[in-house]
Amino acid sequence: MGHADYLFRINQTNPEYPWDRKDAKYILNVLYNDEEVDGSERYKDLMEGLIQVPCEKVDPGEISYQAVCREIKEETGLHTAPVYLTTDKSFNCDLYTTDIGKRISQ
Repeated sequence: MGHADYLFRINQTNPEYPWDRKDAKYILNVLYNDEEVDGSERYKDLMEGLIQVPCEKVDPGEISYQAVCREIKEETGLHTAPVYLTTDKSFNCDLYTTDIGKRISQ
């Protein structure tokens, strides 16, 4: 009986995951595949050795995971499954990585 009670208690808990944060202010996502890190080229004079990756403010009421999915869809048109990496507490920013696989030119 103790085993069944333990499983019942597990199902009743409401664990908080870091990607469920509603208080995150920003998200940043690094898109990559086996060959490279995918960056944006928005500026004419990019700084040597630096890339720009999708980042955005989290909308009110939105969790950081929803924000990162929305931002990637807006920026790249891809439907992705980002993976939570860490939180940068100094900027209140959740960082994600996304394996976009090999891109096939059409």
